[in-house]
Amino acid sequence: MLPKVSIIIPVYNVELYIEECLQSVMRQTYKGEMECILIDDCGTDNSMEVAGQLIKAYADSIDFKVVHHEHNRGVSAARNTGIDVANGEYVFFLDSDDWISDDCIERLTQPLDLERYDFVAGHYEKNGKDIYVSSPVGEFYKNGLKSKSSGETPVAVWNKLFRKDFLLDNQLFFEVGKINEDSIFSFDLACVERKYYVINSITYHYRRRENSITSSKSQDKIVGYVGWLHSLRDRVGQEKYKNIEGIYDHYLYWVKKVFRWISRVEMDETMLNYVQNETKGFLDVVPNIRCLGNKHDRLIYFFCKKDQTYSRYQYVQQQYTEKYAHRLSGRIMRNLLGLIPSKKVKP
Repeated sequence: MLPKVSIIIPVYNVELYIEECLQSVMRQTYKGEMECILIDDCGTDNSMEVAGQLIKAYADSIDFKVVHHEHNRGVSAARNTGIDVANGEYVFFLDSDDWISDDCIERLTQPLDLERYDFVAGHYEKNGKDIYVSSPVGEFYKNGLKSKSSGETPVAVWNKLFRKDFLLDNQLFFEVGKINEDSIFSFDLACVERKYYVINSITYHYRRRENSITSSKSQDKIVGYVGWLHSLRDRVGQEKYKNIEGIYDHYLYWVKKVFRWISRVEMDETMLNYVQNETKGFLDVVPNIRCLGNKHDRLIYFFCKKDQTYSRYQYVQQQYTEKYAHRLSGRIMRNLLGLIPSKKVKP
């Protein structure tokens, strides 16, 4: 029996794009039951008017619903609202300025004939030019961060068909008020046991807009990145995360991404001082260097432990590259990082 699918679309100031988005939903070839939930997040343009006219004229089998927020709450809250009201066994997150292939849901549900995977992911196309492969194709199972396959968990939230009970059972919701909410969600997703399937089809078309939340470069965004770092640090400090094998390498992987994001934004002296103060102690949640399996992360730990700030990290990155880190091996590496005691020289 084909599962019921709920497509969740947060809508905020996308008047120029919402028609293409909804038309792609209306063209779906999937034969199972579908609903499409639009979350009105109180934009200031005519997005909802355009959507309302399209829905009114639609006369096929998809059940369209509109849920109104009382005030603007952001995409994370909108997605959480969608999860709450969704009636489908599986949910699919679609951004309102993107669109999906006509056979998107049909293709993503095909692996479910064999097993009810926790999620199924497809590949995507960016601005009609570059094709991005989200992960190796096939079935993968991961027990937390310990992998029983060679596949990497795809990062983006959209273009995945999630089993709703999987999200609820693992408390996988979106953190409200944070930028890069997909990455925070993916950090949590990588920490839970999951079985998923990646199909070899482009099912999602991603539109990168210069004035969108994800592409804007401002000092406000730096504040968001710093908040993102705080969220990671708070998570890893919790007891339930401490027992996850590989959590500290996972944490450092994302810390490095946050610092790379910050480095792309121009900062005046005031903002640089803010970043310095707010990133102090970013390694405090890592108990010791032995908890890190990645050589590059060990170098960062070793050279940043006394001065755990963004600027110190930047200095270490410039002085000790990843290439240099991988050249260090064996006894030299172990002695440098203090993983084993150095041999004492007899007097």
